[in-house]
Amino acid sequence: MNVNLVYTVLRPTQTAVVHHNNDGTYTIFVNSNKSQEKQRQGILHEIQHIKGDDFYSESQANLIERILHNKRPNEDDLEDINFYTHIL
Repeated sequence: MNVNLVYTVLRPTQTAVVHHNNDGTYTIFVNSNKSQEKQRQGILHEIQHIKGDDFYSESQANLIERILHNKRPNEDDLEDINFYTHIL
Protein backbone atom coordinates (compact mmCIF):
# COMPACT_ATOMS: atom_id res chain seq x y z
CA MET A 1 0.00 0.00 0.00
CA ASN A 2 1.24 3.50 -0.81
CA VAL A 3 0.67 6.44 1.52
CA ASN A 4 1.62 10.05 0.77
CA LEU A 5 2.45 12.08 3.87
CA VAL A 6 1.87 15.78 3.24
CA TYR A 7 3.09 18.09 5.99
CA THR A 8 1.12 21.32 5.90
CA VAL A 9 -0.73 23.71 8.18
CA LEU A 10 -4.11 22.36 9.31
CA ARG A 11 -6.65 23.73 11.75
CA PRO A 12 -5.24 23.88 15.30
CA THR A 13 -7.65 21.12 16.38
CA GLN A 14 -6.42 18.74 13.66
CA THR A 15 -3.29 16.63 13.89
CA ALA A 16 -3.77 14.51 10.75
CA VAL A 17 -6.47 13.84 8.15
CA VAL A 18 -6.60 10.95 5.68
CA HIS A 19 -7.95 10.94 2.12
CA HIS A 20 -8.54 7.85 -0.06
CA ASN A 21 -7.31 8.68 -3.56
CA ASN A 22 -8.93 7.46 -6.79
CA ASP A 23 -5.80 5.46 -7.71
CA GLY A 24 -6.03 3.33 -4.55
CA THR A 25 -3.36 5.23 -2.64
CA TYR A 26 -3.93 7.31 0.47
CA THR A 27 -2.83 10.80 1.43
CA ILE A 28 -2.40 11.73 5.05
CA PHE A 29 -2.23 15.47 5.65
CA VAL A 30 -0.14 16.08 8.78
CA ASN A 31 -0.25 19.33 10.75
CA SER A 32 3.22 20.83 10.50
CA ASN A 33 2.48 22.99 13.57
CA LYS A 34 2.27 19.96 15.89
CA SER A 35 5.19 18.31 17.70
CA GLN A 36 6.89 15.34 16.08
CA GLU A 37 5.35 13.01 18.65
CA LYS A 38 1.83 14.34 17.99
CA GLN A 39 2.43 14.00 14.24
CA ARG A 40 3.53 10.37 14.69
CA GLN A 41 0.44 9.63 16.79
CA GLY A 42 -1.77 11.30 14.18
CA ILE A 43 -0.26 9.27 11.36
CA LEU A 44 -0.72 6.02 13.30
CA HIS A 45 -4.33 6.97 14.02
CA GLU A 46 -5.04 7.58 10.33
CA ILE A 47 -3.33 4.30 9.40
CA GLN A 48 -5.81 2.57 11.73
CA HIS A 49 -8.63 4.13 9.69
CA ILE A 50 -7.04 2.80 6.50
CA LYS A 51 -6.42 -0.70 7.91
CA GLY A 52 -9.94 -0.78 9.38
CA ASP A 53 -11.42 0.14 5.99
CA ASP A 54 -13.35 2.88 7.76
CA PHE A 55 -14.06 4.71 4.50
CA TYR A 56 -16.73 2.17 3.69
CA SER A 57 -18.05 1.51 7.17
CA GLU A 58 -21.71 2.04 7.86
CA SER A 59 -20.90 2.94 11.48
CA GLN A 60 -21.16 6.54 12.56
CA ALA A 61 -17.93 8.53 12.39
CA ASN A 62 -18.16 9.46 16.09
CA LEU A 63 -18.35 5.78 17.06
CA ILE A 64 -15.36 4.88 14.88
CA GLU A 65 -13.34 7.73 16.40
CA ARG A 66 -14.23 6.67 19.94
CA ILE A 67 -13.16 3.09 19.22
CA LEU A 68 -9.85 4.16 17.67
CA HIS A 69 -9.01 6.59 20.46
CA ASN A 70 -9.38 3.73 22.95
CA LYS A 71 -7.27 1.35 20.85
CA ARG A 72 -3.48 1.38 21.08
CA PRO A 73 -1.87 1.78 17.62
CA ASN A 74 0.45 -1.02 16.59
CA GLU A 75 3.55 0.12 14.71
CA ASP A 76 3.86 -3.40 13.23
CA ASP A 77 0.92 -2.39 10.99
CA LEU A 78 3.34 -0.17 9.08
CA GLU A 79 5.42 -2.98 7.56
CA ASP A 80 3.47 -3.23 4.29
CA ILE A 81 3.25 0.53 3.70
CA ASN A 82 5.41 2.59 1.36
CA PHE A 83 5.54 6.16 2.65
CA TYR A 84 6.23 9.14 0.38
CA THR A 85 6.83 12.42 2.20
CA HIS A 86 5.94 15.89 0.91
CA ILE A 87 6.40 19.16 2.78
CA LEU A 88 4.36 22.21 1.76
